Amino acid sequence: MKSESEYIQELCPINTRAYNLFKEYKKECSVFIECGCHIGQTCEKAVFLGYEKIYSCDIYEDLVEQTKDRLKKYDIQHDIKHQNSENFLKELLPTINSKATIWLDAHPIDGQQTGIPLFKELDIIKEKSLHNNHSILIDDLQIFFSNQIEEIKDKIKSINPNYKINFGYVHNRGLNNPDILIADL
Repeated sequence: MKSESEYIQELCPINTRAYNLFKEYKKECSVFIECGCHIGQTCEKAVFLGYEKIYSCDIYEDLVEQTKDRLKKYDIQHDIKHQNSENFLKELLPTINSKATIWLDAHPIDGQQTGIPLFKELDIIKEKSLHNNHSILIDDLQIFFSNQIEEIKDKIKSINPNYKINFGYVHNRGLNNPDILIADL
């Protein structure tokens, strides 16, 4: 397996910034949970960040298979499911006994804004988690949620009022245009 520095050298600038953001908020988390695996790039980041267990899902079967293929070469416990994020979280969260990093990135790949399950995912995190202390990172704020940031923050505070909300900038759109919302304790 290549080293972390070799892996980072191969990343484009956007993915390098995303990697560094994940690294900053990994802290004591050993479990990585992702909704919307796409082709597995974020799961691969989780491998190099040292997560012990990686769980992900996607509604597109071909993307799930690409992610599984990407992770085959690594000796790491992972479970990638062809499943919608709501059912995935309902089944998985009651089995997680430690703080996890949760990456919420489930959305249609055609850019449509209908069918994005973010608010349902946050409700499930609140209802099904054994501990409401997970690090939650929400992607694509400017694409899908630019007018709902306050609503998202309120929903997160309903999970745990002690969450601190921060923002990540991976696309360099400026301070008024964050890409990622981060809820952490």
